[in-house]
Parts: sequence; C-alpha cells; structure tokens
Amino acid sequence: MENITLERLNHWWINDNVDPELALPFKRDIYKEIEKHIDKRFILALVGLRRVGKTTLIYQIINSLIKKGTEKTNLFFFSFDETSVQLEEALEYYKEMQKKDFRESKIYVFLDEIQKCKNWENELKKYYDLYPKLKFIITGSESLFIRKKTKETLAGRIFEFKIDTFSFREFLRFNHVMEQDFKYETKIKPMFNKFLEKGGFPETFSFNTEKDFKEYVRALVVDKIVYKDIPKMFNLEDPDFLRVLLELIATNPGMYIDYLSLSKQFEKDRRVIKDYIFYLKESFLINLLGNYRKGSITTLRKKKRAYPTDNALIFLYKPLIEEDFRGRMAETLAVNKIKASSFWKNGNEIDIISEGIPIEVKYQEKINSEDYKPLLDFMGKFKIKQGIMLTKKHEEEKKFEEGTIKIIPLWKWMLV
Repeated sequence: MENITLERLNHWWINDNVDPELALPFKRDIYKEIEKHIDKRFILALVGLRRVGKTTLIYQIINSLIKKGTEKTNLFFFSFDETSVQLEEALEYYKEMQKKDFRESKIYVFLDEIQKCKNWENELKKYYDLYPKLKFIITGSESLFIRKKTKETLAGRIFEFKIDTFSFREFLRFNHVMEQDFKYETKIKPMFNKFLEKGGFPETFSFNTEKDFKEYVRALVVDKIVYKDIPKMFNLEDPDFLRVLLELIATNPGMYIDYLSLSKQFEKDRRVIKDYIFYLKESFLINLLGNYRKGSITTLRKKKRAYPTDNALIFLYKPLIEEDFRGRMAETLAVNKIKASSFWKNGNEIDIISEGIPIEVKYQEKINSEDYKPLLDFMGKFKIKQGIMLTKKHEEEKKFEEGTIKIIPLWKWMLV
C-alpha cells in the first residue's frame, strides 16, 4: 500500500472538503437517523444492494463532520471493493502515515464493502475493544450477519441500518416535486407510472433509453452480485443458475417457491435450490413472504412467495410489460414499501399481512363486490376490524359487518 492510494481515497486531507460529485447534495430520508448515531460508541453498519447510495451516505457524513470542525486527517475512508488488503494492514498504515494515536484521538473510520475483507469481524472487534475513541462506520452489499459467528463476535457492538432503493417519496423529492404538491394526482401520477415501471436506483433516473437503463442494472447491479459478490462470499459453483432463478422470480413476482417442483424443473438437488434462493435473499435481490398464521410458527414451514426487491429488476428481464402485468408490479411495490414478511392463503388469498392488518392490491380500473371477499374472510376469521385495499384510482371507506375496508389509490398510499 502506498501513501498515494490513501490520499486518493481520502482527498479531503489535501483539498479541505469532499468532492461534491461524491457527497451529493440530495439527502436520503434515512440520513438524519444515521447522523443521530454518528457519535455513539457502537459500530454503524449500512447494508443494502449495490448502487443504492451507501457510499454516498458515507461521503455526506464525512462532509458534515468536516463542516463541524473535525480534523480532516481524523476522517479515514477505505474501500475493500477491489483490493485484497486486510483491515489491520489498512488501519496500521493509516496510523503510521498520519502519526495517529488511536488511544488519544477521536477518529472516524469508514470501511466500504467490508464483507470482502477476510476475517473482518474479528479484526473489527479487536480494534473496537482496544480503542474506544475509534468510531467505525461500515458498509456491505450483502447481509453482514449471515454467519452465526459474525453475530456472536459483534454482539452488542453494532447497529445496522438497511439502505433500500429510493422510496417513491424520495423519488419525487429527487425530481424536485415539492411535498406540498404530493396531494395533486395530476402532478404525481405520471411520476408514479415511471416509478412503477423502473423502480428506485438513483443513477438510473436520468437515463433516456431503455437500453441504457437495462445495461446499467445488468452490469452494475445484477452481474456484480451474481457473478462476483455471491460466488466469493459462498464459494458458489454455478452463478449462471443463480441468474436464472433471479430472472424467473423477476418475471413472476409473487410466485410460490416450491423447492421440489423447481428441483424437477431444473434437474438440481432441492438443497441446492434452497441454498441459491437463500443467497439471492441475503444479497438483497429478492424478498420472501411466508403464509400468515396468527400465533404460530407454521409460516416457516409453508411455501413462500418471492418478489424482486425493486421493480428495476422486473423491467430488466421483462421484454414487454402488458397492462394486466402492471398489477404484479404494483403488488411488488407495496410488498417492498413496508418490507412485508407475510401473505395469507386459506382458500382465499391476500397479498400482504402487516402487523395483523390485511392489505390487498387491486390495481385495476373498477372494483367489484367479489374483490372484497378475501379481506372480509380474513377480518372475520381473525376478528380484525380493518382492512386495506390498494387500487389504481378508487378511494373511499366501505363498512361491512366484519369491519371497515379503507380503499386507497396505490400512489397515495406510497406517500404515507
């Protein structure tokens, strides 16, 4: 490692500020919450998909600390994305180069893509325990806590923030739509249609062609994760099959995961299918929902439903989006907005159960009496007095013997 490498990664040591192209002016909604924890003792972990803005958040935090008067050389950034350097080597080289005493100085250490560093959790624990004045902020593009030993090693020392793709509210703010305009359907609906189709990867918002959009999502998100990150993390033998499973789920959002059926279809061992689905989930490419059973763990054993974590993944693989398929994309938006973990199927079926409340997506022009039946069945069975139906444009509250169903246009609910 050379001085020039660290100075390139930490250009504010020389330039007195963070490059504005890196510390972008737009702040995510989660930024203020992260900033509240910046001077607390524990390690901060920012985890999420590639290209959602984790590194940008780090640069924004560094920029804020500089403006507050923090000594520039007490802000150390290192990325493990394209290097085999070990954590101890990077820290000790920085310590020697800048003549720092880790016991005396308050130093902020930002470690990007830390999961790519071997034995990172033990090294981090060692420095955390030895040097109380070091504040660690780390990022990872896969769940950092998959391995049981990681949870045990850093227990009580780490606080995790999940960084998702942009919410619809953030998408509007990014596109200079003011909050006071959120109530005007004529202003919001065209933006919602774009968000519904192409999702929330911020760097794609300015793309003018489908070709550019799909090349970006494929090359910088999917291929990096499927062919590089996951194989390295899990010693994967067949990344092509991983991509096939992702494409299957992306083009069939809400599909049931039947390991036996998939095993026969692809002539793969059922355990392999299960492992590969796990890898996709832990790399934040898909979400899995279990069948709701009040007060029971049977949801863990039943078939799950799978959704891509952002509609950009659907747009990537779906060559033509038919009008009736937009309902599946609307359902995916709703699932991802509230990080849903449950659906319900018991004769009838409901898309989402959130905190015991049934939510059904009916993204269609007209709502008929049959559309209410699954919600009413659930409300009657579980003695729940409220349900939600998400629609294309219909809005009202309907009262039934079982309780009240609130009918809300999806675009409006996305802004709540």
